[in-house]
Formats: sequence, structure tokens, C-alpha cells
Amino acid sequence: LGSPSTSVSRRRTRMRLLLQFKGKTTEVHADSADTVIAAAHDALALPSDEWRLKIVAKGKQLQPGASLPALAEGAKLMVMASSITAVERGLTSRSDPTVRGFAAEDEAASRRAADTAGGADEVSVWCTSQDAEHKFCRFEPCTWQSFGTRPSSTTPHAFEARKLLLRLATDPAVVGIMRERRYRVGTLAEMDPIDDRLAEKMEGGGKRLLGYNTNHGMSIHVRLRTMDLRGFEAYPSLVDTLLHELAHNEVGPHNDLFWHLFAQLKADYLRHHARLAQSGALFSGASPLQLAGVAEQVSDVRAAVLGTVARDRMAPLPPAQEALLDGYFSLTERRGGNAVGGAERQGDSGEGASHASARALAAERAEARRLQQEQQQQQQQHGERDGGGRDHL
Repeated sequence: LGSPSTSVSRRRTRMRLLLQFKGKTTEVHADSADTVIAAAHDALALPSDEWRLKIVAKGKQLQPGASLPALAEGAKLMVMASSITAVERGLTSRSDPTVRGFAAEDEAASRRAADTAGGADEVSVWCTSQDAEHKFCRFEPCTWQSFGTRPSSTTPHAFEARKLLLRLATDPAVVGIMRERRYRVGTLAEMDPIDDRLAEKMEGGGKRLLGYNTNHGMSIHVRLRTMDLRGFEAYPSLVDTLLHELAHNEVGPHNDLFWHLFAQLKADYLRHHARLAQSGALFSGASPLQLAGVAEQVSDVRAAVLGTVARDRMAPLPPAQEALLDGYFSLTERRGGNAVGGAERQGDSGEGASHASARALAAERAEARRLQQEQQQQQQQHGERDGGGRDHL
């Protein structure tokens, strides 16, 4: 039974502790970790064969068989309880495949980064690659969340949109233009169909937004899908939109210089494919004219360029612009081909190449007009010396 002094000593070592569990405080008396755990099971009505307790004192969990840390009388201990049955069920159950761990999240992030990269390891129907420096650095298709309404089963997947962006970027004529003009675009993206609807609502008149260029080539967005989202626009139409937006890399407003530059890009594109077809080149077993859908346009490049520019301007090209285009054709033919893939330009550098070309052509046409006016004046003077009376047509 022990002496009275021993019993008094034992009572003095037991201290009053406060257990905090689910917002309530319960008082217990204990002198060791084991007695605290047993008292907690009894005081909180949590049988030890059904519940597993975790008791924390001063930031450390009390371990069975250990002594109590130095605690003051009335110290507060935090209690957490978990059902033994629930724990065993969690240990034996299969993991939820829809919940990804940290490693899976890192892998998914790496995969997304690779998907948005410039498609170095991807191959389009052209089986060609972009220029190492002058290229579209990233591709971004739209997901169904961007459509404003949930797409139907007939809506092409974002994977197909990405393939189409890659096809545009690796089109041999587009690659040539990017290299020759030294263009570099941060992101080639699919335009959100909602952007088109907002533009139509703001502008009215049934106008459709086909694309836009942000910060002179930081990103180019092209509307790939039809209005009903059931398919993609025709490839030649998408190329025209892309060339239009590439022209904005150099010229922002839709002025005469812009339309002349756009005409140059369109002419370069068609003549590049014409040369490829003449050389007998095949891409995925098909003619470049067939893949690009420009066989009819290549038969009359000048008419095709004028028609494309007039459609975009929504007005015929003025005679001065037609004269500039003819001068560009003449100039590039003298250099051994068109600007794309032809002889190396001398005196042109960087993005100002087309500006310098436009200025040179304008100077040529001005000189030609001056000589024509002088000739007309001489003819008029000659007619006056001969007695006049004749009309000059």
C-alpha cells in the first residue's frame, strides 16, 4: 500500500491540465503521457479501440511511455482524433485518379509548357520546320471554355486547332516571308470566337473580326473557326488573314503603305508556291498548290493580289497602288525572283526593308510621271508650232 509520505508525493506530481477538443475545454489530472492519453479517452468519450488520439503539448506530440514535458499547472493541450476504421479504409483504398499529386502536377506543367512552345518537335502536313530565329515562338488554341457556349460533338477539338496553327506557321511560303522580312512573333493564337461577337456587336453592320496583331508582333490572333463552330475556315482565307496581320508588324494603321505591304506579302506568298510547284516539290505526296489551295490564284498572281487587297479594303485598289504593285513585280523580277527566296537584298535591313522598297518604288513612279508630263508638254508645244487644233489623247 505504501507509506503516507509516498502517497502524498504521488498526488503532488499529478497536475491539472486542460484538453481542447472541437472548441471545448475539458479538465483532466495526469502525471505522464500515458495517463494524459487514457484520461483524454475517458473524458472525451472516445474509446481507445475505436479512436486514435493525437495530443500536442508545446508544439510536440505526446508519445506513449514518455514523461510529460515541463508544463505549468492548468496548461492547455490540443487534442485531435481520427477514427481507426476510417484510417484503415484510407490506407487500403485505391487513390482517386482525378486527384493529382505534386509530381503529377509538375509533369503536367512541363507538358503544357512543351505544348505551348514553338512546335520544334512537331510536324505539320508540310513536313517542314520554322526558321530558327524568325518564327512563331508559341501556339495557343482556344479551349471550349472560350466559346461562350458549350461546344457540341461536332466542334473541332483544340488539338485540331493547334495542328492548323502549326500548318500555317510551317507553310513554306510563310516561313520564307518570316525569314526574308525578319519577322518574329511571340504567340500565334486562335482568336476567341467571343471577340468576334463583341466586335460585331460594337461595330454593327455584320462585320466580322478575322484577327488582330498586338504590339507589332507580340502576338497574332487568327479566327480559325466558322461562325457555328462546326469547322474551320478555308485554308487560303486563313493565310490571307495571317499575311494581313503580319503586315501590321511594320505598319499599324490601314494606310496606303500598309496596303502596299500587304500586297507585297500576298504576291511573295503566291510566287513562292508557284516556284515550288515548278520545281516539282511535293509535300506529304501532294503539290504545294494543292495543299495551299492557291492553284487558281497562281495562274494570275497580279489579279489574285488585287482581288485579295480589294476584298480586305472593301474597295478597289486606287491606280497609284496598282502602279506600286506593278513596280514591285518588276523590281523583284529583276532581282532573280520575288523577295521570298530570291536574291539577297542589298541595302535593306531588318523590318525597314519593305519601307525602303516602298519608298524606292514610289520614287520610281514619281520620276516616270515627271518624264511623262515633260513629254506631254513638249508635244503640246510642238502642236502649237504646227498650228494647234489637235486634241492629245
